[in-house]
Amino acid sequence: MSDIRARKSHNLSLEDAKKTAQKLADQLQKEFQVDSQWQGNTLNFTRSGVKGTLDVTEQEVILDISLGFMLKAFKGKIQAEIDNNLGKMFA
Repeated sequence: MSDIRARKSHNLSLEDAKKTAQKLADQLQKEFQVDSQWQGNTLNFTRSGVKGTLDVTEQEVILDISLGFMLKAFKGKIQAEIDNNLGKMFA
């Protein structure tokens, strides 16, 4: 079960939505050393204390994140930042 779940609908093609998701993954790698790998239309990512998936469909993206013990205290702040970034990237 994930600690954070976010959904955002989009009007992009599946290919463009995946490109946008990859840009997000590249940004997370640069800023937070988050490793990611595609498996079909699902981007799996991990970092110490964080593990999750970003499922990309033709109509929406669905983000599920499991937080380690130390990060659970920041769940609300992390959720707000995720909602904001998904809103900007998949507008």
